[in-house]
Amino acid sequence: MFRAVLALLFVAGCESAATPATPCGEMCDTLVRDCSYEAFPSFESCLQGCEFDQTNGRDTEGQKDCVQQAECDTFEIVECENAYE
Repeated sequence: MFRAVLALLFVAGCESAATPATPCGEMCDTLVRDCSYEAFPSFESCLQGCEFDQTNGRDTEGQKDCVQQAECDTFEIVECENAYE
């Protein structure tokens, strides 16, 4: 019984740490977790900003692709930001 409860807690913990399968979630995962991009103090702050931009018409799918292709190059990431304003 104890093992079953422990397994459920482990799965629940993993699910809460999962990246949202959205352009913003994937882009923020790259920026915050992969690149440690200093412009965002946390994953949540990145996600909130991206979702705000998305509601204002920004092409977050295109920006995500650009950021992922930048491979953590800060100059290239800034260029992605400018290209998708």
